[in-house]
Amino acid sequence: MCVFCVCVDQTYSPVELISAIQGYVEHFLGCRECAENFGRGASQLLGGGQSGRFLRQRDGAVMWLWTAHNRANLHLRGDITEDPFFPKVQFPLSSSCPACHEGRSWNETAVLQYLVNYYGAANIVDDDIDNGAGMRYSCNCHAAWSLLGAVILLQLLLVACI
Repeated sequence: MCVFCVCVDQTYSPVELISAIQGYVEHFLGCRECAENFGRGASQLLGGGQSGRFLRQRDGAVMWLWTAHNRANLHLRGDITEDPFFPKVQFPLSSSCPACHEGRSWNETAVLQYLVNYYGAANIVDDDIDNGAGMRYSCNCHAAWSLLGAVILLQLLLVACI
């Protein structure tokens, strides 16, 4: 059994998770083109398309989000909008997770373990500042916006269960 499955209660549904993230991305991601592309991919997944296997696996939503993130990075690599401080690379890098890479393929079991560890509670940094009025401002907004909205929600999901 995967590490992710152990911490998710029996009511967890990959369909519900992907639907919720699809709604978030549709309404809150600043880039309309990215939001529409993500929405199309999520709709195809939820419609039982080729990637329907992700809906049948307990950790399927996590792995589909990782796949979607890497697909988007591959498409956007070298684009004029690419941030030189946050290049569009396939995640995780082989230097960060050698076990995740099997030649030109991925070891999805190792990738899932890496994602659970990487986004786990032990690696969360609380860099919010309280301004004294009960409002909090993040010190590092640019880094959060460099990530795909779905990956941010993936982090929240993983943190909640660890």
